Amino acid sequence: MVKVREFGVGFESPHPREFVAHAKRAEELGFGTLWVPEDPFYRGAFTLGSAVACGTSKIKIGLGVVNPYLRHPALTAMEFAALDEVSDGRAILGIGAGLKDWIEGRLKIPYTKPTMAMRESIEIIRRVFRGEEVTYSGKVFQTERIKLSFKPVRAEIPIHLGVIGPKNCELTGEVADGLLLSVMSSPAYVKFAMEHVRRGLAKSGRDARDFPVGAYILSSISEDERAARDRLRPLVAFFISLMAPQPNTPIFAAAGLPADTIRAFGASFARGKVPVDMVTDEMLDTFTIAGSPARCRENLARLLEAGMTAPVFFEVPGVPPQQTMDDAHKHLIPYFT
Repeated sequence: MVKVREFGVGFESPHPREFVAHAKRAEELGFGTLWVPEDPFYRGAFTLGSAVACGTSKIKIGLGVVNPYLRHPALTAMEFAALDEVSDGRAILGIGAGLKDWIEGRLKIPYTKPTMAMRESIEIIRRVFRGEEVTYSGKVFQTERIKLSFKPVRAEIPIHLGVIGPKNCELTGEVADGLLLSVMSSPAYVKFAMEHVRRGLAKSGRDARDFPVGAYILSSISEDERAARDRLRPLVAFFISLMAPQPNTPIFAAAGLPADTIRAFGASFARGKVPVDMVTDEMLDTFTIAGSPARCRENLARLLEAGMTAPVFFEVPGVPPQQTMDDAHKHLIPYFT
């Protein structure tokens, strides 16, 4: 059976004090990384990450992911350097361009050259951490003599990219230290993404076996299989509907979900109805880990065989984070470590 590099957990909704309590529990259970998303308009990832750092001692703190349009790379470097100090070098920086609908449609920030924006962000941030005074004139970002006023904990920091498409997956293999895939990643999509990551790794002369690949996973594990699976139907319906403006996204195309089906989800959602009744059992097995412990182990094994090495169990509305962690710790982790 394929082994896992490390298991992670991710939360977004809890109150900061609860967040720290969950992080402590994750650390006790042996999870390797606690991932903190930064979606508009949830709590800021740097603030939550700092709170977690002060309340834990071993677990790594991943920011998954920081947006280059919302945070200029110079600002990200400054914030992350402080977080890395607070955590004694336990932080992982995740960067991702996000959804154009949010950045340009709702926030009215130009969504210019997302692949180049991520590439330039990584270059600027790495140079800042190496102690350079950075003057940079790129296609997306410009700086003039920027330099940290303090020495960071590490001159070299781990940077993971949170991306979806083939071009950005290849970029990840070329310039980043790891890949964080989206929620709803199927085995077929993980395999698709890894094909392009390997092309990037070949450019940078690195081995895929040393490259961490994670994804946010929706899980629901119970001996009451029907209840476990039904618990995730509303969430799958919501995410498919949310992604409906991009019906040809590789997440769905690789999994064989027709664009017309995606559009139907979006049309229902636009009318004010989350189309739970449209979520089939096949969709649940494709996009989640849901059901009996045995079924969930089979579904996780398929993701690992496709190339995932660091699965991240993400919060599920209505399921206490403690339960998500305990279920994974009891029913999955012992079989893959």
